[in-house]
This record gives sequence, C-alpha cells and structure tokens, in this order.
Amino acid sequence: MARTVEIEAARRSFLTAGWNLAGRDDVRPEVLASWQRSQDHDVDPDRITARFLGHHRDAPPLVVCGEEVFDEFRTANPDADCSLVLLDAAGVVRSRRDADPALGTLLDGVLLVPGYGFSERAVGTTAASVALHEQQGAAVSGPEHYHSRLQFLAEAAAPVVDGTGTCGVVSVLGHESRATTMALPLARLLAERISDRVAGEPDRRARAVLDVFRGRCVAAPGEWVLATDGQFVLTNPAVRRLDGADQRVLSDLLLAALACEEEADTHVDLPSGSCAEVATERVHLGGHQVGTVLAGGPAGAPRAAEQPESVRRQGSHVAPTARRDYAQDLRGSARRAHAAARIRANRELLTPYLRARHEVAATLSRGRSQLLIGEPGVGKRQLVLGQFRQAYPHGRVTTVDCASFGAESGAGLGPLVDDRPQLVLLAGLNTLTAVGARRLDEALRPLVVLAAPPRVVGCVDTPAVDATRPYGLLLRHFHEITRVPALRHRLDEIGDIALSILRTLAGRRSLRLSLQVVRVLEGYAWPGNISELEDVLRYVVAHKPVGEIQPPDLPPLCFQGRQRKLSMLESAQCDAIIQALYESGGNRYKAAAMLGIARSSLYRKIDAFGISYIA
Repeated sequence: MARTVEIEAARRSFLTAGWNLAGRDDVRPEVLASWQRSQDHDVDPDRITARFLGHHRDAPPLVVCGEEVFDEFRTANPDADCSLVLLDAAGVVRSRRDADPALGTLLDGVLLVPGYGFSERAVGTTAASVALHEQQGAAVSGPEHYHSRLQFLAEAAAPVVDGTGTCGVVSVLGHESRATTMALPLARLLAERISDRVAGEPDRRARAVLDVFRGRCVAAPGEWVLATDGQFVLTNPAVRRLDGADQRVLSDLLLAALACEEEADTHVDLPSGSCAEVATERVHLGGHQVGTVLAGGPAGAPRAAEQPESVRRQGSHVAPTARRDYAQDLRGSARRAHAAARIRANRELLTPYLRARHEVAATLSRGRSQLLIGEPGVGKRQLVLGQFRQAYPHGRVTTVDCASFGAESGAGLGPLVDDRPQLVLLAGLNTLTAVGARRLDEALRPLVVLAAPPRVVGCVDTPAVDATRPYGLLLRHFHEITRVPALRHRLDEIGDIALSILRTLAGRRSLRLSLQVVRVLEGYAWPGNISELEDVLRYVVAHKPVGEIQPPDLPPLCFQGRQRKLSMLESAQCDAIIQALYESGGNRYKAAAMLGIARSSLYRKIDAFGISYIA
C-alpha cells in the first residue's frame, strides 16, 4: 500500500511539474520511460482518446490462433476471473475474452474493445505498450498507468512472435485490488502458445484442405477432384488424365471460387469440346475459410448448341439443324439436367425482389443465417418475417434492436431454448457501437452449439457492406448476404405493393386504386422507399373514407416534376445502347447489329430513354 502511494505521488509530480525522476527506486525505469514517451505524444492523462479503427475483413492468423487459444483457456479454467486481450503490433485491440462481467463492463467504459486503437499514443502507459516497446514481458499495476482512468487495472503482457518478428501482444487484465504474481507467467504462456500456432498456421491450413481433399477422393474415386489453399493446387489422377487446357479451366474456376468465397454447382464448357458439371465446396478452420475443393465430372447429357445472340433476342426464326431426341425426357439423368437448367433459366427471369425473396425462403428452410442489406425502408424486416411465418406458422421470433443493444451491462438475447423453430432478427446492425458489437458477438457464439440453433437474420440499412464498421466483427456469423432492391427498381410491382398496403390500412372500408393513380405512383422516384409509400397511402385513407382513389386524392409530393428513374433493366439497356453507339461512331445500323436487335427497336428505345445523338 505504501509503495502504491509513493508511485501515485511520483506520477502526480511528473505530470504537474515534469520533474526528473531518474535515479529514484519507487518507479521502475521502463515505466518511467513509458511515462516520458506518453508525455511526448501529448496524451491526455484524464480523458480516453482511443478511436475506432475498424476490423479486418479477413481475420489474420494472429487473430484466428489467438481466439482459439483464449477459448481453450476459458474452457479449461472456467473459474479464472481475469480478462484476456489480444492486440496487434500497432496496438489495435483484435480480440477479448472476459470471465468477470463486472470487469468486462469496466473495460468497455475505457474503450478497451475490439477495433479500437489502444496504443501508447492513445492512452499512455499500459502493460501491452511497455511489452511492445521492450520486446519482453511486462507488468503494470494501478498508479503505474499514465492514464488516471486505468488505475483500477493490474496488467501483465507478453509479445507474440512470428517468423518476421513481433506481430502482437497478449495482455492479462484483472482488478488492481486482486493483483497476482501469476498474471505475467500466464501472459507468457498464452503468448508462447499463440506464437507456436501462428508459426504452424500454414501447415494447419494445408492439412485441413488435404483432409477434405482425401475424403472427396475416397468417397468418389472416379470424380475429378481439385483443392487449393490459395498457394498450391492438388489434383487427383482423374484430373491429371485430362487435356492441359481443360485442367487450366478447372484450376481457374477453383481459384475464382476461393477468391469469391462461393459454393455453387456450375456447368462448364471445356476447351476440348466436352461439358462438365462441377461443384465447389469451402473448407473452414476455426470459423474462417482456408481453402476450396472442386469436384465433378463429365456432363450426363450432351448440351444443345447455343443459338447466336441475335437469334435469341429477335426470335427463333432459324430452325435448329440437329435432330430432336423425343426420348430425352424419359431418361432420368437427362430429366434432372433439364429440370436444373429450367430452374436456372427461371431464376434469371425473376425480378431482383423476387430473387431476394426466394433466397430468403431457401436460407430459412436450410436453417442458415443470412444478412440482408438495402436502403432504409425497403421492407427487409417484413420480408423476413413474412417468409418465416409462411414456413413456420408457430415459430418464435426474437427481435433485437441493435441501436440500444449493449447500452446496459445485462444486454443479451434472452432464453432461446425451445422446441419451436426460432428466428433471431437483428434490426439495424449498422447502428451498433463497438461495445454493442462485441457483446452481440459474445451472445451469438453459444448459439452454434445448440441442438436446434435458431435462424439468425441481420438487417443493414445501407446498400453495401462496410467491414470496417463495428458490425464488421459479426460478418463471420452469416452464411449468405442478400441485397433487397429499392422501390425505384421495382416500378412494375408498385401497383401490387400499394394495393397490399391499402388493404391493410383500410380495414373493412371499400377503397381501390384507379389506373391513373397507379401510373402516378409509377412516375414518382420514392426516395423513402416503401415507408414513404405507406405514408402516402395513410394520408389518402385519412382523407377519403370509401370509393375509388383518383389522382386528386394523392398528396402534392407525388406530382413533383422530376423525371421518372429508370428501372434496373432499363438502366442496363440504356447503358448498353450508349456503349454500342460510342463503339460504332454513332452509326445506328452498326449499333443495332452489335446489340442483336432490329433498327426499329433501337430507334424506339433511343427515343424512350432520351439518348442524344452520339457522333
């Protein structure tokens, strides 16, 4: 206690008068040197200035191995009351595990959470900053911290070393009143284990890919099987008997699947003239993708030659030259292949919203988690709830408001053990704070070990995913990402959507939409999406009790003199026409030939889209 008082007095003297404390034995030299560096960096000793720096989109080996070691320690020592923190070489917090909820709340209060920079330049002297600077284990307790708000901590840290040098540091934290001499040996032990795993990480990744590769080769000896971890490509004897050009096509498809992180069944036309049906499978290690395996073989039925683009667009006025096989539908493999082809063709004809609805229904039926992205008000929550209620009428829905999640220390998902199918809907993931993201990540982790895990669906009110935001920490919990299009890209469906909303708002009253009103609604851009459409119809219902709704019944905003925005299909057609006109030097005859459409169709679309003459 007396030493603590002496150190606190020395710290105050250093901060107020800048006294030279060299030669005094009450402050250790490495701590004093860290105080001096903190003062040189203009660190505020009374205000936390740590900033959120974002998450890695792909977890590096340091984070993967560190989380595995932390989880193993927590499992083997459930009574340990310390917190384990992993920081990278730049002092950014990458992972944290808490055993004491009260200590976790205190650490959240000082912003010691994943994604925040907690280096010496941000918060001054800590055990992690001293360990990184001295390149050896260090302990800092109580008033030895430069920052006044960190004096409740007792820390011990040790650096993690890989083949290139120090890549991070492990910090063991506890209450200063319960400081123990075992914290520093524990930090060194954990750092040594992580260093060993990081050094062997390439071998572990390769072994995981090799195990899946061997399993596929044994399960189907005659199939083509390829596997890669991003550096090397493994092939079985069946692949090596193929032509060199065919092998290159399959290898390129395998590497593309690894880069895009996709699993799909694909029909491939090989350079040798044959066709193949292949499927890609992702290989995971510790919750992260480490490789991809491709397996398949020759197609079961010959594929009909594709018609030229111009013939396909203008109609099949040229009869096929090949003889028709009237018995092909009676063959099992051919029937399955044609059914799969019809499904793929029908999927291409779906509108973006119908495609998103089918993806949501398929994901919920398979029990996988999904992330929905799209502009605010496009109806993501209604889409998920509608599909879930349709598939599971008696299922249970738990909605989590991410804007307020984590504001209280007791925040959680509640009891989820139930025999009924369950849906956990995470609304507004983009509003999560760094503290809320960490607590939600801790709440989602135990769900995967349940006998019947719930279906987790997250909603992000942005048109794209930003992995550097706090919710980037949760992206690894989702199997699929689906984009719900904005209402301005669904102009053909506005009439049906408005009628459905009108029936809900009108209740038992007799209200219907006239054709003129539908045309007015189709001509508006709807920046507020479905939410704005609901407000407009709510205004109409309040001012018109019964009857047919006419254009004068609509609010003035629906008649604003702005040009109607093109749909997604119209935008693509307009861009293709402009590109063809540029490449043909403004020659519309050549542009029509390049696009494979008639000149009359090209003239009509140029007038409809308002495209000016391009010389």
